[in-house]
Amino acid sequence: MIGNNANNNRCPVCGGTLEQGEATIPYVLQDHTVVVVKNVPAAICGDCREPFTSGEVTDQLVTLIKQLKGLHSEVSIISYREYDFVT
Repeated sequence: MIGNNANNNRCPVCGGTLEQGEATIPYVLQDHTVVVVKNVPAAICGDCREPFTSGEVTDQLVTLIKQLKGLHSEVSIISYREYDFVT
């Protein structure tokens, strides 16, 4: 997630330049369930390719993952763009 230093446009991991784009982000949950979320809006480092999401996007990802946990599947792949978030 991008914190207060988001305006400096530098990667907190390697110092590379961050550019807006869409990332594919994998999550491995405690029960070993794998969730892959595609098309996530993020600031992506041009050097190490690490994605950083805003607080709003992170909150929506948490909501999405909680809902997917109820499916009891071992692997879920979903497009963030296709998910209808209620605000």
